[in-house]
Amino acid sequence: MPEEIGLSLDILEALLNILEFLALIASIITFFVLMLNQFYRALKKLLAPYRLGFWTRIRVLVLCRRSPLKKRAFLEFALLKTGGRGISSSQWQTLINEFKTHYTEDGKGLVYVLENCMPLLGEPFAEAVRAYFRFFDNAKVRKAFGMQEGDVLHWVTKLRIEEAYATPTCLLTGLLARYEENWEDFIGRYVSTAYITDTDESGETRILSNELYMTFAWLLWGPSYELEYIRYWSGLCQLSFGDESNSVPAIAAPSVAPAVAERFQANVGRRYGELMTTDLTVYEGEEYLKELRAGILPEEVYFYEKIKEQVPFVLQIDAFAPREGYKAKKYYCTAYVWILFELEDEERYDFQPENSLAFFEHANLTDMSVYQFLTDTLLNKSILHFERVFSDPKYAQRKYRFVCAFNKDIERKFVEAYQRRAEAGDELASAFAERVILHPKRLPADAFAAYDAFFSRKSQYHYTEVNLADRGTITDLATFYTEIYMECFPDPDERESFDNLLRYLKKAEGEKAYSYHIVLAKDGDGTIIAGGIFDYFKHSNCGVIEFIAVRQSLQSGGIGSAVFRHMFSVLSGDSFKNGKKKLDYVFCEIEDPAVNQVPVKKYLHFWEKYKFRRIDMQYIQPALSGVQKPVHGLWLTVSASNGIADEIPVDVVLNVIADYMRYAMGIAVPACNEEYQKMARELSANASVRLLPLIGE
Repeated sequence: MPEEIGLSLDILEALLNILEFLALIASIITFFVLMLNQFYRALKKLLAPYRLGFWTRIRVLVLCRRSPLKKRAFLEFALLKTGGRGISSSQWQTLINEFKTHYTEDGKGLVYVLENCMPLLGEPFAEAVRAYFRFFDNAKVRKAFGMQEGDVLHWVTKLRIEEAYATPTCLLTGLLARYEENWEDFIGRYVSTAYITDTDESGETRILSNELYMTFAWLLWGPSYELEYIRYWSGLCQLSFGDESNSVPAIAAPSVAPAVAERFQANVGRRYGELMTTDLTVYEGEEYLKELRAGILPEEVYFYEKIKEQVPFVLQIDAFAPREGYKAKKYYCTAYVWILFELEDEERYDFQPENSLAFFEHANLTDMSVYQFLTDTLLNKSILHFERVFSDPKYAQRKYRFVCAFNKDIERKFVEAYQRRAEAGDELASAFAERVILHPKRLPADAFAAYDAFFSRKSQYHYTEVNLADRGTITDLATFYTEIYMECFPDPDERESFDNLLRYLKKAEGEKAYSYHIVLAKDGDGTIIAGGIFDYFKHSNCGVIEFIAVRQSLQSGGIGSAVFRHMFSVLSGDSFKNGKKKLDYVFCEIEDPAVNQVPVKKYLHFWEKYKFRRIDMQYIQPALSGVQKPVHGLWLTVSASNGIADEIPVDVVLNVIADYMRYAMGIAVPACNEEYQKMARELSANASVRLLPLIGE
């Protein structure tokens, strides 16, 4: 009997050991399943930094186990509740209980209500959302969470802002935002710039130090600029609470934008903007803006790109309702009203931030009487300043040129006020007529981009135009040619010889019918990092960008965009000298993607961003020399001044091709050129030719 009991105990012990072993195996398997579970990984990666502990993560894992939609909804709910900041364990328990009430099992009606935009502001929340989108930037992860391939990444949770003051403006980056509120850097930059100004003996070529101060003060908190919304608008606006600095960028969906613009226009006589309740979808900014590019005017691309600098997301306005009642009538939202000038320099066409002058007033946009009073004060302030300058014989040769204003209303009032001042009949009237130039010679975006570069801590780009009289620039051109240009143009038939470039420079000297430019970009250490060649043809008032080449190790870093903006600024200067307000068209040759074997067509996205479209024709580049062949694998693309053209007159295309052959390729009589004749025969059947999208034909 004792032996039987002992045997039973041994068997029981063995069974217990087996069960313990199986439990251990099950625990290990469960552990690894948890670790490999995409939702658990998301909880750990996205929410553990905000003190979501292990056991709480397990609780959430069980709570959301059956629904991929519920999993995403919890992540988004938690980011909104925490604001990207750590909370205690008890607060996490409360948050989970609130989520149970917030979420409906059918997943419909997922709306998170905010009183105003303030919870969406600040770097902690931005970084939390940035991490969310980075996590989902993976095909396997998206599939695990039930996302459709090809969809633009967005939140499943909708936002509703109860009090959003919407204005058709873009908030520009303030200096403190760039310098992370580092006053030492800000003051140091001002002092160093003012020192250069004060030590300039001539007093004519530099802005005055008191003028420089006003510009720095204006930029300090970041002013806003109004986008065109009456004629053509892609929906960009600000949703503010109390002040423009308390705002988030938003884009009205195409179905909503006309109604929003109508509200803005209807309010012009009684207030600026519209107080509304908005329903919003949160999109990943990069993907969303790529989808939107086709509808953005070229001169406004800069402002939409600014969104990515401010926040990693785009808020799309899906619906809105104007707020009514006493509170809406007495609501206020403040912003700068301003007007910007530059010291006129007839030899320069690039905008110099250190030679700019801003006048500004902080106005209540929702009270039209205050808005108009401070707009008048703004204009009177600027006139008073110029009266003092023009009264001083020391500054007898100084001239100022208008750049832009907060909006077209202030610009119109500025022109009227200065014309009246120039007709006043006193001794300073002629000074205002001759020394305040009312017509800008650049786009506002060019000036704002120049401020970005001037106040950036990153290596600043310096541009040098190659000049035969300056041997140093010729040496730089040789460096660019051998180190960058030849790598970017491996096909010998597409590549100009170095001797040809020098010959074109020589030929352009003294020419009045066209301008030929070779511009090189250098970094802060003086290293050549990029360059480009472009032409302006006076007869057609068109520019041609022959190419932009960036050092291969630095490509996709924004250098090409910076070079393009500089080239466009120079071309705009050529157009201005020709008595035109703006360029009619800008043309560019790019490689046909059917011929180009690069798998990712990044260059198409680059040119599409600036509203270039393919001309529906078989373009042939004539042979560049007697030993080279014509090139057939190219597209001729064009960007219209308004950016929304669907066709272009044939005579414009043929005139530009002829000028391009004559001046940029050295073909004396284009009409006798075989390639030109082929293109002319193809195009001459119609008065205009279609413009096709670069992507998604």
